[in-house]
Amino acid sequence: MENNTAPRISQVKIDKAVFWPATIITFLMIAIFIYTPETSGQILEKIHGFTTGQLGWFFLLTTFAVVVFCLFLAISRYGNVVLGKKGEKPAFSTWVWLGMIFTSGTGGSVLYLGAIEWIYIIQSPPFGLAPRSIDAARWASAYGMFHWGPSAWAWYIAAAVPMGYFLHVRQQASVKVSEFTRPVLGKRADGLAGHLVNFLFMFGLLGGVMTSLALGTPLISNAIVYVMGWQSSNAFIDTFVIFLWTFVPLVALIFGLKRGVSVLSDWNVKADVVMLVCIAVCGPLAFILNQSVDGLGLMLQNFIYMSLQTDVIREGGFPQSWTIFYFSWWVVYSLPFGLFIAKISQGRTIRELVLGGLVAGSLGCMVFYMVLSSFGIALQMKGGIDLISVMAEKGRGAVVFTMLEQLPLGSLFIFAFGLITLVSYITGHCAVGYSLAATTQEKLAPDTSPAPWNIAFWLIMVGVVSLSLYFINPHSLKPLQTVSILTGFPLCFVIYMVAHSFIKQINQDFPCGFPVPANDGKVYLTITPSAISSEQDNQTDTVFVRTQSESPV
Repeated sequence: MENNTAPRISQVKIDKAVFWPATIITFLMIAIFIYTPETSGQILEKIHGFTTGQLGWFFLLTTFAVVVFCLFLAISRYGNVVLGKKGEKPAFSTWVWLGMIFTSGTGGSVLYLGAIEWIYIIQSPPFGLAPRSIDAARWASAYGMFHWGPSAWAWYIAAAVPMGYFLHVRQQASVKVSEFTRPVLGKRADGLAGHLVNFLFMFGLLGGVMTSLALGTPLISNAIVYVMGWQSSNAFIDTFVIFLWTFVPLVALIFGLKRGVSVLSDWNVKADVVMLVCIAVCGPLAFILNQSVDGLGLMLQNFIYMSLQTDVIREGGFPQSWTIFYFSWWVVYSLPFGLFIAKISQGRTIRELVLGGLVAGSLGCMVFYMVLSSFGIALQMKGGIDLISVMAEKGRGAVVFTMLEQLPLGSLFIFAFGLITLVSYITGHCAVGYSLAATTQEKLAPDTSPAPWNIAFWLIMVGVVSLSLYFINPHSLKPLQTVSILTGFPLCFVIYMVAHSFIKQINQDFPCGFPVPANDGKVYLTITPSAISSEQDNQTDTVFVRTQSESPV
């Protein structure tokens, strides 16, 4: 049962060391990209090419290790640990909680890419397959599920579990990323190393979100234009879309996670389910189901190889263009989305959190690729609709509209698709707004929310800058997106420090083992406030006192 009381608003004290460097350098980089998009884009593409080509093995191995780490957390003694106090019930019902996890980690991109990504892959398939062949179509279906599957969600969960422990068990008052690395960095968390960690988090997130806003707006605007029967989109429609993208998350966050974001997320998930079921039932249902099972089987059978494939001898470039790109993208978003997931997971066990992300999150994304990609492949391979040519001649948005036009009441489906895509981006944007505001405040108690003006500042800034980039020089979006992805490499080490800090801290907190599990098998950890206060005063590695009335296991 959710508690619908109004959220407490924190007393605001902005951390200037986090707030100003990220803001100033982001605007400086944007100015450079606006005035020299081609030159800066070429330089960054070379750096990006080096990162994905020469360091591709690093992203592949690291992502695979993160998946293994999450599975270890689920099956080990850590899995029974509750992220909260004894007797504390989960903050949200299971359905709402899973919905908030899913919508925070996907946004509208899963709808958009689920409908069109297969076209790119079928034309440049992996393993040296012939373009547009049957095998290319099969792998196009499998790779969509793979890229949005456990490997993606493992990055989120690897960040969420440590953050959840620090927030809900140790009652940490600050949510700056550097604070989650303090057990490893020590006093350096307050110095240059800590500032660098916070900056990488902020800059990567800002760049990624701004490009997502600017690139996602045309699809939604064109859906409005199509349904209304207008000739083309214009600045007013694009501005209106970004206004909604900014204003609705702001309102939802002001109402709080329980009364605002959870309600919006619940509507979003239900709308997703209804739309996908209607597309499948009104479309080639048998083909969609058969192709979905085939693609899922192909992905599961080859999961390890797909996770580690570099194609270095054949030099086809597929892993670099897709898998490594995706993995670096997930790294950039792992900390902010991990923070949001940790915040809403109070009262859940670590095992529940891992399975909720890896299983429910992955399956949720896979269903979009099962339905939308299979529908598109059916039209291309069986239905006589050349969507590949539509893409080449009219662009990505036209592919989505052409697909949905083949259904009964096609205009209604197009309207619903555009609306749900907008709502999906909005719910994902709630996690972004919360993370940006929370991490720029010096303190944020566990039962408080960031100050409304701080949330408003970041959401409005992101919206205004995205709109400016889109209108002033759309070519500046590509280098901004590239430089944000480049932060994925150093952020891998940050996430390692966060995970290492968690293992180190929990073992120091309970050196003699965990308390005996309760009757329901859950382990409730209690750390005395005096021990935490002593650590904060001494700034040294302190062994904490667990509840002595319970025997260790």
